[in-house]
Amino acid sequence: MQRASQLQRDGQPLVAGSSILTHWKAERERQRAVAAEQQALHQAMAAMRGHAGRMGPRRSPARPMAAALPEPAFKVVSGDRAFTAADTDRFAAGWTSINTGINADLERALPTLRARSRDFFVNTDIGRRYGQLVKDNIIGSKPPRLQVRATLSDANASLDTIANQAIEDHWMRWCERGRCDITGQYSFAALCRTLVAGAARDGEFLVRRIRNTSLPYGYALQVLDVDRIYTGNGALGAVNAGNHVRLGVEIDLLGRKQAVHLYSAHPGDAAIGLAPKPMAERVDIADVFHEFVGERPEQVRGYPWTAAILRRANVLDSYEGYAVVAAKIGAAKMGFYLTDKDAPGGESPTFDEYEDATGQLVQDVEAGMLEALPPGVSFESFNPDYPHQNFGQFVTTCLRGIAAGLNVAHHNLTGDMTGVNYSSARIAELAEREHWRGLQAWFIDAFVRPVFLEWLRMALLTRSITLPSGKPLPAERFDKFAQAASFQPRGWAWVDPEADIKASALAIASNLRSERQVTDEQGIDLDDVLLDKQRFRARCLELGLPDPYALQTPAPNAAAPAPKAAA
Repeated sequence: MQRASQLQRDGQPLVAGSSILTHWKAERERQRAVAAEQQALHQAMAAMRGHAGRMGPRRSPARPMAAALPEPAFKVVSGDRAFTAADTDRFAAGWTSINTGINADLERALPTLRARSRDFFVNTDIGRRYGQLVKDNIIGSKPPRLQVRATLSDANASLDTIANQAIEDHWMRWCERGRCDITGQYSFAALCRTLVAGAARDGEFLVRRIRNTSLPYGYALQVLDVDRIYTGNGALGAVNAGNHVRLGVEIDLLGRKQAVHLYSAHPGDAAIGLAPKPMAERVDIADVFHEFVGERPEQVRGYPWTAAILRRANVLDSYEGYAVVAAKIGAAKMGFYLTDKDAPGGESPTFDEYEDATGQLVQDVEAGMLEALPPGVSFESFNPDYPHQNFGQFVTTCLRGIAAGLNVAHHNLTGDMTGVNYSSARIAELAEREHWRGLQAWFIDAFVRPVFLEWLRMALLTRSITLPSGKPLPAERFDKFAQAASFQPRGWAWVDPEADIKASALAIASNLRSERQVTDEQGIDLDDVLLDKQRFRARCLELGLPDPYALQTPAPNAAAPAPKAAA
């Protein structure tokens, strides 16, 4: 009986393996441990008192009693946790408390996570919209603008305008479609847009570097699907001594990437002749770009940027599908025929009495149609209350959570401007732009600048960059040009142009900002602005028009106008 009573709690039987039984056992073990600690403490105190009693009658001189210690500000209870989030009570029974490595998590979840993220991007409207926001805000319609400001020499700080312009012109020529991509399908802008969209969708991107003197400028790129990275199926290629492979990435003892192991074709392509070989090929990391936004130390693969919102997005998509079905049923205005056994005549009517002249059962009605029911038959309508009045609020709440998880403004993701005013839109836009600026800096550092440096080296070695005189730039000046090169990503227009322009002008006049800082925020090259103004002024003077930038100031010796006589 005692054992049976112990296996019950709050009147509920504790079934073996249930969460309630597990919590009960853990709580009982904790209480036993606390009781054992208290008993050991009492025994130690008793032993100390007995030892003091055996010391004999010697006593120390009388001392004044010390003042009583102040009471602690907070009551200390043995066994209580300092962090309630670490409690394992019944309210947190389903909350994970296991810590695993990021790579162990990815080995188990990455294929499924990536497949669901791709479904989100392809088959949902907000997924499609988010992919477009990623491409438009990180890259825009043009790739990051190259700016080269190399000087003539260390002793002469004047800009080498001719050489700088030659590098920028040849870089733009290489970025055209048919030159930068080995397949000829992409321009550099389209290639960059594809890569950032892939990073958001798949969590990473993979590009092969191709160096060949027969190519334009000796350099080209090849975009590869990240599914080509070895995932454990098939044999693995040779691994250098001291290295190990994790998720298809070979790393050394310090955690530095040394190579990636790639299938010869996409593992999901079952077409004849395109099935991948059973062994993965080892490709040195210097021959590929494998980049992702790292979230945790020692991470070797990236995961989709949508990981935090995929579950909620799937719930919302399913809910909307069920709501459409429910609304369709509600709009149908269905009903049922009911029969009465106690109808006059003593027999229940049969379905033959519901048939029309053609012998068909009357199920559909038309506008203005009236039908007489046989005796003992009644009609009960089925009128579901849907769409429900809380449908819109629930959907809006879910979309706001999704937008927060993606670090974008709700009205930008959904196009819903309800309740948006100038102040709220400005705050949301500025916060979102900081998020995009961080991703712009990551993409330039991880891909754009390394591509440019490799292109510049190969272009100088192949003597492909020439000056207007036809003379090629010397390869020994590579370091100078590389250090003087920078990239300016796209910017955004002001939220309130008049107020923002006045604020920028005041900051420049107060020496708090420079003109270049203001133009950089807009994604504009200040040198291009100044050159355009110079060409405009020259053209006006060539056509005999007034100088548009001449300062209209009064002559210093002009006589002041005579004051008017008082009336």
